[in-house]
Amino acid sequence: MESVDNSSIEPDKQQLEEQRRLESANDFLEICDRLNNGYESGLYWEDVQRALRIAAGLEKWPE
Repeated sequence: MESVDNSSIEPDKQQLEEQRRLESANDFLEICDRLNNGYESGLYWEDVQRALRIAAGLEKWPE
């Protein structure tokens, strides 16, 4: 009976997790950029809180 090589599975999982973290960080930075450029337009603390929730993975970035 052949054993399954788990070494090829783990890097894929790790790569997916790293990609998810990178996307979350990029989403956070995009929101921060919008906030930085948009306070004159009326963006407030709720937007900052939402950016932090998205960065923490508690809320999904809208499609």
